[in-house]
Amino acid sequence: MSNKKGPYTVKELKRLSPGTQVWGKYIILEKVHRKTRDGKEIIDLKIGDSSGEIYSIVWDNCPIKGELETGAVIGLLGDLGIYNNRLQITAKRIKILEEDALSYLKAPSVGIDYLTEEFERILNSVADPYMEELLRRVFTPEMRGKFFQAPAAKNIHHNYRGGLLEHTLAVVNLCSRVVEVYPYLNKDLLITGALLHDIGKVSEYTIKGVPQYTAKGRLIGHIVLGSEILSLKIREIRDSGREFPPELENMLKHMLLSHHGSLEFGSPVVPLFPEAFVLYMLDNLDAKMYVFANKIEEENGEEELFTRYDNFFQQVFFKYRYQQDPIDT
Repeated sequence: MSNKKGPYTVKELKRLSPGTQVWGKYIILEKVHRKTRDGKEIIDLKIGDSSGEIYSIVWDNCPIKGELETGAVIGLLGDLGIYNNRLQITAKRIKILEEDALSYLKAPSVGIDYLTEEFERILNSVADPYMEELLRRVFTPEMRGKFFQAPAAKNIHHNYRGGLLEHTLAVVNLCSRVVEVYPYLNKDLLITGALLHDIGKVSEYTIKGVPQYTAKGRLIGHIVLGSEILSLKIREIRDSGREFPPELENMLKHMLLSHHGSLEFGSPVVPLFPEAFVLYMLDNLDAKMYVFANKIEEENGEEELFTRYDNFFQQVFFKYRYQQDPIDT
């Protein structure tokens, strides 16, 4: 048990025992207003900082100084507890703070400047003239500005400014490694598909302090939006008098449309050729590795070896990391 009195980061909160009174400064990521069966007013908050996220419940008798809004930074005093197998804070007092929300948001694990340089290097590595021109037309200066700032998700993985770029580069680098093992794969096709697979997310999300769905994002989704972007840019190429092979168009669109792997997870088609299958697997791998790494790092739980049960993923996570002890010589 820590002797610290606060302010606690979210990561520190998750290491404390339920029943502890805590205080800290956090950004409001989500706000849901509801009533209990007996008519009592409740506000459910998802709050966070650069170290993680946690839930808080605000009853109608909690003093609140200021207006609770998504994206606002708050000072919060409360009691840490467990509800429905989920760690949460019961708020005792809340004050809206006049602080820059940006410092409370999660960010890529490496600097954005490094990520953008890596992006340019990979973009310039595609040698196929058709795919090279398509990438150049898709990633205009305006699109790069949006792409470099976009999140990869609202929740789950890489859900922060620059998260889409970080996730995309991880998938691209995994694809490059897989080509070394399976040299019959078309590297330019795989890399191009990886660079473009989540391009629709620039229209699916907007960041208003935290990632939010756009109306277009909710109604259409990034998979279809990405395919529409490809159709538009390929039509531009042909309208300029240049050729673009129909077979290549179909394969690239298929890679975008199938990269979630099944109808159950939002893809209208399943992967039907090797590069599409590899993209689906490695996209899924990077998202899942993000989840495992963050669960192990952020969540201590009450057990020594396992996190608390996670309702969303419907499992616990084994958090022990084996490291060989140095051998005495």
